[in-house]
Amino acid sequence: MQVGIFCSSNKPHLWNNLYESLSHNNVDFNLCIAGPNPPIEPLPGNVKYIQTNVKPAQCWFIAAHNVVGDYIMYLPDDVVLSHGCLDDLVKLIDGKMTISSPNFMLFGKKVDHRILSDPRGYPSIDPRSTSPDKNIRKKFIMLDFPLPAGSMMYRETFDQLGGFDKHFVALSWDLDMAFELISRGGKIVISDIGLLEEIPGGKISVCRFAHDYYYLIDMWLDDNNSNDKILNRRKKPVDPLIYNNTVLTVSQGVKIPKLPSTYSKKRIHSYLKYCSSWS
Repeated sequence: MQVGIFCSSNKPHLWNNLYESLSHNNVDFNLCIAGPNPPIEPLPGNVKYIQTNVKPAQCWFIAAHNVVGDYIMYLPDDVVLSHGCLDDLVKLIDGKMTISSPNFMLFGKKVDHRILSDPRGYPSIDPRSTSPDKNIRKKFIMLDFPLPAGSMMYRETFDQLGGFDKHFVALSWDLDMAFELISRGGKIVISDIGLLEEIPGGKISVCRFAHDYYYLIDMWLDDNNSNDKILNRRKKPVDPLIYNNTVLTVSQGVKIPKLPSTYSKKRIHSYLKYCSSWS
């Protein structure tokens, strides 16, 4: 039994922390990290690095194709897991239609995995949409299933969920897969003992891009913003990334994110400058 773990290269100075936390498990694992930022010291034998300057979502896609094992798991490269987390996540997967996930710790507290933010706010007919209190305008949906943070599943399941949609530039493709699993009658289980915690620090984070999240919401929530549940079926089929002879050198699909008009010009310029290094 082995778990293949894949990451996008963002913060190599934190890889030792990630690897050390993964080592406190009985299950065997191998790790592949793909992206523009190379390791700063020699890597253990079960860790592979692949150099590429394509967009971050495609880096994860590349890394996912270069791990082996009965199970596969997505992780950012700037997190640590609690001891025994992988062992518990494997135990929680009781079938091909199950995703297991650790509890996500943010600023020392567990987050609520069942809350989904709808950035579109409230429908126009809802009195809260015109409230002077800006904090109440953001709409939060209480889901009847939990959202994963670092998804583990059978490799076979991962391969059958439709792949990485080319429209995602950096993130949210993992939630897209999770929603697809739920739409097919699957389930997501959050570990009671396994914890995932982000380590702060490093370069500008691609997770600040709103483009991917808005696309996720557009695919899985109704257009009139009146239903507080994800749809039973994705609005459009996945247009998947393809592993071909240019996958390391050419970003497929959307490369430059479309950012909300509410972003400041300075912020947009900073993000687009960051994106300009992607092939």
